[in-house]
Parts: sequence; C-alpha cells; structure tokens
Amino acid sequence: MKNLRAVDTALERMLRELNAALSRCDETTSDALLKTTMLLLGAWAEDRLRKMLFEPNGFTPAERQQITSAGSQIEIWKAALERGFRKRYQIPLADLSQTLPLTPRARYAALLSVIEDDLRPIIEVRNKLAHGQWIRPLNSENDDYSPVHMQQINGENAHSVKCKHRLLEYLSQIIHDLAAGGQAFERDFDGHYSKLEHAKRETTSRSYQKWLAAMRAKYQRGRARRTGQA
Repeated sequence: MKNLRAVDTALERMLRELNAALSRCDETTSDALLKTTMLLLGAWAEDRLRKMLFEPNGFTPAERQQITSAGSQIEIWKAALERGFRKRYQIPLADLSQTLPLTPRARYAALLSVIEDDLRPIIEVRNKLAHGQWIRPLNSENDDYSPVHMQQINGENAHSVKCKHRLLEYLSQIIHDLAAGGQAFERDFDGHYSKLEHAKRETTSRSYQKWLAAMRAKYQRGRARRTGQA
C-alpha cells in the first residue's frame, strides 16, 4: 500500500532528523520532531491496520465489514484479532476465552494485552497531537487537561518511539499470519512474539540518558575531526 510505504519513509527520515537534532543539543527542534514522529507512528498503525485487512488470502469482504463496524480504531484491531482466531479455529459465536484450546487461548489473551496496553496509548497520543494538543492534552470533555495523556507524551523519546515501531510491526505480522491461513501463524508465533517482547523491554530497559550521551559524544568526535581537517 502506497500510503503505508510513504508514512514508513517519513517516519524513518523523521527519526534520523530527530537523532541529529538531539546530537547537536537542539532541544526546541528535537521536541518538535519527537512529537511529529509520535504522530506519524499513530498514522503508521492506522495504515498498517488497513493493509492487514486487505491482505490477499486474509479477511473476506464480509469479514472486513464486520471488523470495521466495531467502532474506534482500537476496537477494530481487537475485532480483527478476534475474527482471525474465530476463523482459524472454527469458533463462530462461542466465547473464545472458554472454547479455545489452551495454547491458542494464551496467545489470544497475550495479543489482546498488547493491543490494550501498548497500541492503545500510541493511538490516543496520536489523536491528541493531531488536534494540536502538544503541551496540554485535553480530557474527553475538553474542559481540563488529561494527566494520563500528558504523562504518555512526556514519557516518550527517540529510542522508545523506534522500539514501539518495531513492536507494532511484529504485532501486525502475527495478526496477518493468523488471518491468512496456512502454517505461518503456529510456526512463527513464538519467534515474532519474542521479538515483540524484546522491543517492548527495550523501551524501558535501556537507559535513554546513556544512549543520548553516547550519541552526543559521537557527534562531538565527528565534529572535532571535521574541524581538524578544515
């Protein structure tokens, strides 16, 4: 899908410019680029969902209609996941949490948790930023600021956004494999989910300040070399 490729390229270029601004200690530019990158990550998630719904050998037109009628974007992700499991394990109506075999049930619960805990904040932050709420995101009534969303926005950095991009890639691939049939879902699930978990851990396990200091030191070394060669 051309939209997804374009947003993916923009996200890559924006991260590169963000790292450059951080390296030269340009705080004003880096803050603007970070928020733009966060906005693009949410747009990437929306485009990736749309692509996933129209993948060959995936959901039928009737299934897509049912999924997209779920409501908000986060509910559409959940509906796509649910429909994929129902289709694969031939459970049209019964409660999946009670009728799926043990291993698929655990996988379903794990993926639902990723959508709720990791994807939802990305989508919500994107919506706040898209409405110009870059410093004080508002609550749903628009009569006060939202401490939760303010914390989410202020808690992001260049490294965490890059890791979350990888997390979303693996989540999307798992749901694609689920809906497309064949052996890929069972065969590749553990590998994809392991990489997803690694990307999630990387958002907090690696010291951002150490990463930033190393990048700035590298920039200063390069600048010193260029000055010496001049």
